[in-house]
Amino acid sequence: MVSIDIIQEYKNIHFPRDIVGMFADIVEHDEVMLNVFTYIARKSQEDGKNFNGVTVNDISKNVQIERPVKVIIGKQIHFENQVTYIHRQAAGKIVDKLLVMSLLSCKPLTPYKYFFITKRGLQIIQEIIERQQKLGDEYNG
Repeated sequence: MVSIDIIQEYKNIHFPRDIVGMFADIVEHDEVMLNVFTYIARKSQEDGKNFNGVTVNDISKNVQIERPVKVIIGKQIHFENQVTYIHRQAAGKIVDKLLVMSLLSCKPLTPYKYFFITKRGLQIIQEIIERQQKLGDEYNG
């Protein structure tokens, strides 16, 4: 886990344009990471100044992903892809990756950790939104 002191020390640093593109590519190509990241960004925007951060439990209760689910038919067991809520452990791993990428910051308040999007995270979310709008324009045009 990244030290909170390091996150605070560099919280006002912005990424150069090429790094923004690289991180946007990384986030966009991992559908689960994209869903978690956009949930945190959306929640931050919706709550505005009242935003207190999100916990891993908040993410696991609100982010849905498509994943294999065990289905038992008679004596046979097989897996079908279904849209369901993300597991808490999977959400925790994604949040850890976003912390290491410095797209999120963390505020520990025992027994929880509250996660916030950083200025660099906002750069990445903005790039992803611009790309999606460009794709939409090309599709409609």
